[in-house]
This record gives sequence, C-alpha cells and structure tokens, in this order.
Amino acid sequence: MPSCGRKPPPERASGNWSDGETSTLIDAWGPAHLRRHPRHLLLNDWRAAASAVNAHRAAAGRRFNRTRLQCQTRVRTLKKRYKEELSRQPPSRWPHLRQLHPFLASADGPPPGFPAATRAPAPAVKQEVGGSVGLAASWTVPRRPRNGAARSSSSGFCPGAVVTKLAEVYERVEMARIGAGNLKMEMEAQRAMLDAVKVEQQWKMENA
Repeated sequence: MPSCGRKPPPERASGNWSDGETSTLIDAWGPAHLRRHPRHLLLNDWRAAASAVNAHRAAAGRRFNRTRLQCQTRVRTLKKRYKEELSRQPPSRWPHLRQLHPFLASADGPPPGFPAATRAPAPAVKQEVGGSVGLAASWTVPRRPRNGAARSSSSGFCPGAVVTKLAEVYERVEMARIGAGNLKMEMEAQRAMLDAVKVEQQWKMENA
C-alpha cells in the first residue's frame, strides 16, 4: 500500500528577504528616514513601507504579507550590514550598499568612490478640489526628466517618493476593501436578526 506523502507546509512570509523585497523596502523607508532624521519614523511611515513591500510580493505571486515589525527588523539588519560592508577592502560588491548610502552616509563625508548624500525632495502632494475624495485626486507622482539625468539630485525626481506614494495607495485600497467586508458582515448580521424577529412573531401568532 503506497504511503501518503505529507502535504507541503503553507507559504509564509519567512525571514529570507529577496533582493527585490529589500530594494523596495529601502526605496520606501529611505525618504521617510531623511525627512524624520534624527527622529524616529512614525507608525504610518512603517505601514507605508510594509505596504510597498507587500505590493511587490503580490506582483511576484506571493500570498502572505510582511508585517511592520518584520520591516523594522530588516532595516536594522541593513544598517548593521551597511557599516560592515563600508569597511571592507577591496570595496564591497554588496548590491544594496550604494542604494543605502544616500540615506545612511555619515556627516564626515562619503567614502572614496561614493557620491555625497543628498536629502530627497519632499513628495509633491496635490490638494483635493471641491471636497472630492479619491486616490487619483489626493497625490501626484514626480515626473522623470527626459534629458537622461534621472539620478541627478537637482532633477526633482525621487524613485523613493514614487514607491512611497504607491504604498499609500495600496494601503488605502486595502483599508477600503476591509471596510467593505466589515460593512457586508454587519448587514448580514442585521438581516439575520430581522429574520429571527419575523420567525418569532409568526410563532406567537400561530400559538396565540
């Protein structure tokens, strides 16, 4: 009789971060870090960063989301690794070193071969017109310049700001979806209560 094989364990958002997840987290966390430094990030900043990572995971076909605490732990690990990789000789080839440098460079100046850190521009926010509320009406994305200077600090284009805004939209959509689900459950509960009242009234009439 053939033995029954064990079912594979369900997929979980494990501690192993892919390069894509890590890059997305850095792009979402970095501008908020520069904006808040030396203060700590707000809870909404971490939620936006987690939403950006989970949007990336969803696009990659992953089912389970990263939590805010997992993102905070990952950033602490990246900070520690950044300091270790800076001191390596010959220079490190860690793929996230140059991506982290604009956000973590020390006040003493950049190490040889690295550009000076620059503060990311604040994301442009479009005010709502006529009291209308909507995802498209509440924010604008900085446009990429056409002269090829996409990475210039004077161009006004910040990939991290774009990722942060996309994360905010993703979080709003998720909150709207959860709210709609709660409303549906509440309506079903009210309908069940009304049905119970009707049944009770009918029973009283039949046994009067």
